[in-house]
Amino acid sequence: MPDYKRYGIAGATLATILLTGQIMQTTSATNHASAADVQAMPLPVAISDIKLTAADEATLVTASLDSSLAAPQGTQQPLTSETCKVTLSGTPIAAALVDLELSAPCAPNERVVIHHNGMMFSDVTDGTGMFSTTVPALNETAVFIASLAGGAGAVANVTVEEIFSYDRAVVQMQGNSGIGLHAREFGAEYGDPRHIWSERPGDIVDGVTGHGGFLTQLGDSSLENPLVAQIYTFPSGMAKEIGDIALSVDIEITASNCDKDIEAQTLQTSRGEKIAVQTLDMSMPTCDAIGDFLMLKKLVNDMKVAFN
Repeated sequence: MPDYKRYGIAGATLATILLTGQIMQTTSATNHASAADVQAMPLPVAISDIKLTAADEATLVTASLDSSLAAPQGTQQPLTSETCKVTLSGTPIAAALVDLELSAPCAPNERVVIHHNGMMFSDVTDGTGMFSTTVPALNETAVFIASLAGGAGAVANVTVEEIFSYDRAVVQMQGNSGIGLHAREFGAEYGDPRHIWSERPGDIVDGVTGHGGFLTQLGDSSLENPLVAQIYTFPSGMAKEIGDIALSVDIEITASNCDKDIEAQTLQTSRGEKIAVQTLDMSMPTCDAIGDFLMLKKLVNDMKVAFN
């Protein structure tokens, strides 16, 4: 476990950080999401001709992947034949999570990027062209897009009614930049049981029963130019205790990121409301600081939990 006494607190004054905040024009919980909502954030693919379908259906999407994010084996022509049809399905489950399943019979072992309301992460299909994962939804009408390196893709639309009981915070980044999301519940200190982070992600059962939050990690960090995301979820609508949850984005200074420019982005939503977005663009300290940490408190807002 890192030595948190060596943290450099960078919450109050971020002179070297170009930090901007904006509100993503995502539909409210009572409106239907559109393709424009999904494209409101910069994406590593150009997506067009999207037709949203029922949760158990999917349509092909024309997509062109940025060459810098392409799979090592090179690009292919879009797969459009019936035998190579790409489908994506989503099933809502407990804790406002969605089980996603991608079928791409002609794209085995191929890089895939999943997009959902500005959040995105990359992974790879298996030897049969299948990929499955569980994603925390960010709004009630949840749009999911799968874009394959070869140019094919699919979209699914899922209604997630439980979203109104949960608050969520996301940090996403490209590459292994040492960035992590930390939640300290109800006065917890670093290293305490209620300190939720990548090495102590909590339990989904606590999120379902209202006893605590949990962290979800998405994306395969072993890929070239990986897109990864961490999502903290707290059951604010059914919480068993009240108080504050301290949130921060912490960065370990390593040989891989020292003296380099890094980028990251946070998304935050409360019970399916509009998504607040903040972007981080900063220069890391020199390599003399390897082993130290930076705590960025202004990238995410603390959660305030009160009885309903």
